[in-house]
Amino acid sequence: MEAVFIIYGIVQIILVIGLSMVATLIVLRYYFSHKKQVTPSTPQGEDTKIILPLRLQAYERIVLFLERIAPNSLIMRVNRPVMTAAQLQASMTRTIREEFEYNLSQQLYISSKAWEMVRNAKEETIRLINSALTKVPETAQSSEMIRVLLDLLLSEKKSAVDAALDEIKKEVQKTF
Repeated sequence: MEAVFIIYGIVQIILVIGLSMVATLIVLRYYFSHKKQVTPSTPQGEDTKIILPLRLQAYERIVLFLERIAPNSLIMRVNRPVMTAAQLQASMTRTIREEFEYNLSQQLYISSKAWEMVRNAKEETIRLINSALTKVPETAQSSEMIRVLLDLLLSEKKSAVDAALDEIKKEVQKTF
């Protein structure tokens, strides 16, 4: 009879261990299936929720930068009637460089190609301004340089600023 109690005790232990293992497997399966749903490995994860708004803000700031360095916009903001051509050129190039430096960190959030086009737009705009200055006397009124600068702009098929804006818009459309 004692052997029956021993067998009965062993069966109880095996039954408890078996039920515990089944319960543990059910809990683990439930946990891991729900964990996959909460934190997906797709771009919809927590990192993306932080990065996407930063990227969108970077695109916005770069577009604003490009619009602000476009010669038409720059002339309206910087020109004063009492300026000479040389003063206007210095003021415009300084403004472009300051704005560019202010937006340097945005390169982290946009593609290398788009950033290269932004840099090219900055350099090309400065080159255009410097070229306009060479076509008028430095002591001439700023209005003479503006006329020459606008003529140079009209002779271009597509400005570097417009090309960079187009690239940024393409990237935004791909991303969002």
